[in-house]
Amino acid sequence: MRLFWAAGAAALLWGITPGNGGDLPMQEDNLSIGIGIICNTPEQMQRLVRLRMDGAEPSRAVLVVNGEAKDPRACGVAAVAYVSDKMVDMKTVKGKLVQIVRINVVAAFDGQHWSRIPGMTQYALIEPEGYAI
Repeated sequence: MRLFWAAGAAALLWGITPGNGGDLPMQEDNLSIGIGIICNTPEQMQRLVRLRMDGAEPSRAVLVVNGEAKDPRACGVAAVAYVSDKMVDMKTVKGKLVQIVRINVVAAFDGQHWSRIPGMTQYALIEPEGYAI
């Protein structure tokens, strides 16, 4: 099930952009905040990455993956609080090193408020800190 969709400008983002907790009503070890494209399965995220590597725009890549999955919410843009679990894969996309990471989503932002949710496994594309190409 997809979380809350972020505002239109966020739809242009490529990967999860980490930030601080702001007004998030919880404390968890290794909690990160991000906005970007997340998918239900690692295969969906890998397909999305391949489409991006072939030149597809993020919104088009999401539509293709969701169509192939026959699920309009398989991948989408969301603002979430999450704990990284493990790296699934690493790729170079448009000269940037990115990681497909399994994340445990613990809260979602609807544009005004954070809502805690039961832990939910998703897959995100994250630019690792300290790496440059």
